[in-house]
Amino acid sequence: MNPLLFLFLNFSVAFVSDIFLNDLSHFNVLKSLQPYFHNQSILKCAFYAGLTVAIALVITMIFSYFLFGFSVPNTLTHLFYFCILAFVLGYIIDIVIYKFKLFNGLDNYYKTYGAGLWGGIAFVFSILISYFLQKHISIKL
Repeated sequence: MNPLLFLFLNFSVAFVSDIFLNDLSHFNVLKSLQPYFHNQSILKCAFYAGLTVAIALVITMIFSYFLFGFSVPNTLTHLFYFCILAFVLGYIIDIVIYKFKLFNGLDNYYKTYGAGLWGGIAFVFSILISYFLQKHISIKL
């Protein structure tokens, strides 16, 4: 699999997912995210989400290369190991984002849902969607 395409797909999935979360917060489904999205451009927030996932992915790719011998999952077995590693790193990165307050307006979110778990889950979600999209794109080419 192409690492740059995988990185682009993960950025894109995070970008679109953040727009979806923004919409949900406006419909009071995720009220705790309203302070974060309030008075910020939807595209700016989505870009930051994509950038965060891209940085986390590069870190995961490096760790995966040294631990497992591959930087991008090519098989379902690779994907399984990659996702376990990604969940752990996503969990840690989400805690770092919370502790260092890297994004203003997320205090209510972290107070409601805590730091770590949902960051790890969201990161794995992005990886899974991107993996299957890339496999689909490869088949079409």
